[in-house]
Order: sequence, then structure tokens, then C-alpha cells
Amino acid sequence: MKKDLTSGNITKSLISFALPMIAGNLLQQAYNIADTLIVGRFLGEDALASVGSTYTLTTFIYSIIIGLCMGSGSLVSYYYGNKNKELLKTSISMSFAIIFIVSVIMEILTLFTISGILKLIKTPSEITDMTSDYVRIILSGIIFIFLYNF
Repeated sequence: MKKDLTSGNITKSLISFALPMIAGNLLQQAYNIADTLIVGRFLGEDALASVGSTYTLTTFIYSIIIGLCMGSGSLVSYYYGNKNKELLKTSISMSFAIIFIVSVIMEILTLFTISGILKLIKTPSEITDMTSDYVRIILSGIIFIFLYNF
């Protein structure tokens, strides 16, 4: 299915473009709620505190990826609108490669500096180990966050 968002009813186009994004955000919130309920109920207060203390860090990492993807989307949109297929292909592939590399570097840096990061965000010492384990689990899926947003 191919939809040209540059012509026709702007309201209908915006709504059809926004609905999948809204659905994705609702699913993400449902995941966060389920994560909180399951961890809090079955793993206890310390585990729930560990999940909660990673919020700032994971939001920071995800925001970098989302920002890069949105920025590359602007360039892709520009070349698509100009019907410049050669630069469109180049910008898509270069954006993919650059954001992938940045995602991998962020993951590696975070994994190697996690204890310092947790001290910096003042994670209580009694949950540091559990929080570190949770961050490692979250970071193992960073490639999927990148792919979803790209």
C-alpha cells in the first residue's frame, strides 16, 4: 500500500499517519504497566525499585535513538518530497548505519560504565546489583528499539 501524504485531505492524512504512532505509544505504556505489576507482585519491592530507578537512564537512551530517527526522517521526507530517489536511498542507508552504530556504542558504553551511572543517579546501594542486572536486560533489546523507531 502506498499513500501520498503530500496531497489530498490534510486532516485525514495526519490522522492516518498518527494512529499507528498512537497505538505504538499505548502498547508501550501497556508494557510498562504490565512490567510494573508483574515485577511488583512476583519479585517484590526491591525489584520494583530497581525497575523504577532505571527510568531516567532508559528514557535518556531511548530519547537519543528516537531523536536521531526523527532527524533522519526529516531528511528522508525532504528527498522523498523532491522525488530524488538516489539521495533518498543514500540518506536511508546512511541514517540506518549511523544510528545503528550510535545504538551499539551507547549500549557498550552503558554496559561498561553502569556502576558509575547508577552512582551518578543515586541508586540506593541495596538495589544496585538488581538494577544493574535489569539495565543489562533492557540494553540487550536496544537493537529492537532502534529498529522499531527507524
